[in-house]
Amino acid sequence: MRTSAKIVTALSVTGLALAAGSAFTGAGLVNAAGSSQFVGGTVTQSVTGATLTNLEYGFTNATNSDAVNKVTLTFAPGATGKAVNISLAGGTPADFTCTDIDVDGLSICDPTVPGTSQSGVTNASVTVTDAV
Repeated sequence: MRTSAKIVTALSVTGLALAAGSAFTGAGLVNAAGSSQFVGGTVTQSVTGATLTNLEYGFTNATNSDAVNKVTLTFAPGATGKAVNISLAGGTPADFTCTDIDVDGLSICDPTVPGTSQSGVTNASVTVTDAV
């Protein structure tokens, strides 16, 4: 009888510990962001020459979501074949080269020097022109 009482007591304590732990691990604020977000800041974006429907930043790794190493741009229909130029401001500058807009409306911008990135981005300026 005493052994079963000890087991019930141990299970009760374990259940309380699990319930208390789940209260601390539930939904709430986190100190991390997804791959297309900046933690603790904003980025101003301006576009000239086409309608931009999405701008997604790529980062060097999940633990450093401040170092931009890729920008994926999505444009509204009608911009296929146009040339894209992007300029990121803030932090340590890096030059990016973009592909012409493809049939899906995508343009991918990568650093001109492979393996580099730009941290501290505060502004993105996108210019679209007819391809030469």
